[in-house]
Amino acid sequence: MTADAGRVHVTRYVDVITLELAQKAEADYLEFCERIGGRVPVMMISERVVPMPPVEVRRFWREAARKEPGYEAVALLMTGVVGLMAAAATHLGEQLVEVLGVRFRSFKQPADAARWLCESANCGVEHDELARQIVAVQSL
Repeated sequence: MTADAGRVHVTRYVDVITLELAQKAEADYLEFCERIGGRVPVMMISERVVPMPPVEVRRFWREAARKEPGYEAVALLMTGVVGLMAAAATHLGEQLVEVLGVRFRSFKQPADAARWLCESANCGVEHDELARQIVAVQSL
């Protein structure tokens, strides 16, 4: 599912990430960027342990990250993911966007993720409001 908060595009993954799901999320992102007028910050939320995305999803994400408009900054919020899976998800994010010069960081708490994203990019909303919106998206 996707939502918007200020200039932040929020994507929440609760199930296994398929190519179709990744393509839908990217289409929503591009539509949002078009409305805003360029690249925006992204908050990705993963709330439970799911298998790592298959190769075709990772390939799609890598190609999407290289295309315009790109991403202003990416925060990965992993509230229910711990240990090796959290490390693997962080590494995957680093491989996909940080290598392209996009600011990237992973978090366990919505408030920390919101604060960092608002300090790293133009979110168009205060960090406390972004944190509240993230919690609202998580409750859906």
